[in-house]
Amino acid sequence: MNRIVKQTLGLSLFAAGCLAAGMGLSYHWVAQAQEEKPVTVSVKGLESLPPIAEVAERLNPTVVSIKNTSFAKRRQGMQNPFGGEDFFDFFFDGRRPNPSPNQPRGQEEQRVMAGGSGVVISSNGEILTNHHVIEGVQGSEAEIEVKLSDGRTFPAKVLGKDKELDIALIRIEANHLPFAALGDSEKSKVGEWVVAIGNPLGLDHTVTQGIISAKGRSARALGGPSGLESFLQTDAAINRGNSGGPLLNLRGEVIGINTAIRADGQNIGFAVPIDMVKRVLRDLRSGRPVSRGYLGISTGELDKTYQEALNVKQGVVVSDVVRDQAADKGKVARLDVITAIDGQKIKSPDELVAFIANKRSGDTVTLTVVRDGKTIQLPVTLGDRKDMQKVDGEGGENEKEGPDSKESSAEGKKLNLEKLYGFEVAPLDAPSRHQFTIAKDRKGVVITFVSARSAAAEKLGVGNVISAVGTKNIETLQEFYAEVRKVQGKPLLLLVRAQQGNQQVTVAIPPR
Repeated sequence: MNRIVKQTLGLSLFAAGCLAAGMGLSYHWVAQAQEEKPVTVSVKGLESLPPIAEVAERLNPTVVSIKNTSFAKRRQGMQNPFGGEDFFDFFFDGRRPNPSPNQPRGQEEQRVMAGGSGVVISSNGEILTNHHVIEGVQGSEAEIEVKLSDGRTFPAKVLGKDKELDIALIRIEANHLPFAALGDSEKSKVGEWVVAIGNPLGLDHTVTQGIISAKGRSARALGGPSGLESFLQTDAAINRGNSGGPLLNLRGEVIGINTAIRADGQNIGFAVPIDMVKRVLRDLRSGRPVSRGYLGISTGELDKTYQEALNVKQGVVVSDVVRDQAADKGKVARLDVITAIDGQKIKSPDELVAFIANKRSGDTVTLTVVRDGKTIQLPVTLGDRKDMQKVDGEGGENEKEGPDSKESSAEGKKLNLEKLYGFEVAPLDAPSRHQFTIAKDRKGVVITFVSARSAAAEKLGVGNVISAVGTKNIETLQEFYAEVRKVQGKPLLLLVRAQQGNQQVTVAIPPR
């Protein structure tokens, strides 16, 4: 009997153990299955459509048509006075003056018409638009006329303008106008529904809808001139004449001012975020020049080559420092890596430009900088972007000629630069200056060959002048090779200057 009881208890314990183990494994499998569920979105109100019709109906009266009339003296073969950027189409309605057949070609004055849009932002007639919409031809004063949605027209006065941001504030003598609220572009999300209202191709109060396709698109990254903007990208259809019109969220708030399109694409448009506009609105209303901070540096992406060479993983490389500007006075040096400003991490050149541009001239910021493996703090008092120095890159007549062509070519044979890094250099002597039309003020060595199969081909060009390796300035071929040998097969950091002008940049060339 006792034997049977013992067997029964043993079997029960064994079964319980198996059950516990099975439950444990089952719990693990269930938990694992729960962790690996696909990403889904819980959507409420999917059966209803976004209130685009309501946004259009209520906000249409706040959108105006702007006509710009200016006068220019026609010159034979005169081109588009606004540069005619191929990459961006700034929505002009034909600013090319048309000569009268009865007038002689030469210096006759021509009427030039342009059109655009705007949005009323106060009941007393303040209107936001683009700078290029109200800008006159060849610097001339423009006559600006505003047409409201009810058909009334008014002459407009320019209160303030910001060419870098491509924003202007104008005003008409009218009261009790319907006006739009300014929203918060920072809180807008990629994929969010938006509405664009404007006057494309002369078609008044055209409404289009789409989504925010991307945020933080810089003019520099897209081929524009300044790199100051941080555009909202949208697929809402916008065309010539939409410039200056509002980009609205579904609450009817202005989150951007439509500014540009990709001329080589379809439904790829850009708007200046309204947060950037709000930061300068006080200056625009006062009529005083917009104050915008300026460091006085050129920057580069901290790519893998730079990371390896400088042993820093995050930040922005200082590729050049403008003499006697804010950064120079604050002891910032070339090849410093700026990792933060006022404690805020900086990960790209565009972030750095946006942060500094949002400050005012005279403000002091603290740069966190990595230099030679050490982290230091540098207080810098900002200059003003409008006072950026333009350094003349041309050498004077009395400047000393470059190194003698008698430098030993045997030195070069000892170091196969083409094999190591994919390019070759030569002394910067009189013949090479003549061959590559290099200014007299250049010192260093000239690039004579770049292998198309090397990484150097993406960053160097024949005729460029190398004036420094790392932080060491060089003037002769021997000095250049001596510094290259010190690198010992690591990425080569070079300060490269163009043959003429003041363009220069620091590049990182990886070994082959």
